[in-house]
Formats: sequence, C-alpha cells, structure tokens
Amino acid sequence: MPEPASGGCDFLADPDTSADHSPVFWQPAELAPIVILATAPAGASQATITLADLPAIIVRRDAADGTHLIVRSGAGFLQLWVTSGTDAGAALAAAIPVDALTLARADALARLWETLARAPPRPRSSQRRRIQRLIAALRALDARLEGMSYRTIAEAFFGARRIADEPWKTSSLRDQVIRLSRTGVALMQGGYRTLLRPKPTK
Repeated sequence: MPEPASGGCDFLADPDTSADHSPVFWQPAELAPIVILATAPAGASQATITLADLPAIIVRRDAADGTHLIVRSGAGFLQLWVTSGTDAGAALAAAIPVDALTLARADALARLWETLARAPPRPRSSQRRRIQRLIAALRALDARLEGMSYRTIAEAFFGARRIADEPWKTSSLRDQVIRLSRTGVALMQGGYRTLLRPKPTK
C-alpha cells in the first residue's frame, strides 16, 4: 500500500478491508493444496507452459522466496508459489515434495491442469459433504455459545415435528447434534488447522 503523506507503514493487507474479504496466503507446510512451480529442467519435457499461460491472477504477492499467486480455477481458487529465480518466459514444472501431503498436492496440480487444458473439473462429492458437515458444526457451536440446548439446535436443524417423532433421550438426531457441537468446539480450540491438511487414508 502507498504510504500516507505523514507517518504510517506498509500492511500485508488493507486494514480497511474486512477479514472475510482479504486474501490469505498460507505457508506450503500448512496448506497442502498449494502448487509449487519452478523452471522445468532442460530436456525434461516438450511442454512450453509459462507464467503467461497461468489462469487470471486474482492476487499477487512478491516475496524473497518468489511470487505467491491466487488464481481462479475451474473448481474454485488455487494458491500458487512460483519459486525465486523462475524466469517469466521459462517452461514451468511443478515441484511436489514426497511427504504425507503428496497426494493432496498432486490433486491441486491436477486442478490447475484441468483449468489450463479447459477440461471439466472432476466431481468431488466427498469434499462437498465435508464442507456441509463443517458448516453444520459451526452453526451448532454458535448456538451452544449462545446457551441453546441440544434439543433446540436439533429442532432448528431438522424441524420440531421430526424431533417429536421419537424419544429425545435415545434419538439418533440428538446424538448427531452432540457430535456436531463437539466438532465445532474442537475447531474453535485449534482444530481448524487440520482443515488445511488432507483427510488420512484408511
């Protein structure tokens, strides 16, 4: 941001912009679905994709370790990290560290490729269900913090008539609301960081 006429300092984000409208750049060690891009090794591929071929850039942030971008993909938004020393006209390669987050990083790269190739995005119904459950957990958390009972929350979620159809103490809906509330509490107490990582495979 430009400095004011008198005093002031630079900010990573516009302090006049609300938090839910400010772009967030995560460290690759924290957020798995970050595509790491660098200059392709000579002779590794005949591909000629360069920085100019990337999707429209929503936000750009230059740093000592390279350039960090948020771009729009066919399935939403992607964060890219173009490592320092990558020439603007050089053919690009993706770097995927071999660790516990490899599959999630490969999936993010596939999403970028779908956008570049104008291929239809793959269905991700399991991710959609997970998001819906997290939204419900946060709603339950908000209600509990306001002092509402599990039954009141269940009636808001499922309707009073459905709740009255079976004994409350042994109701499966009661158990579901309790689990959602506990998930919401866990997220509030630091568990939200697990959302940045892929779900463990069985």
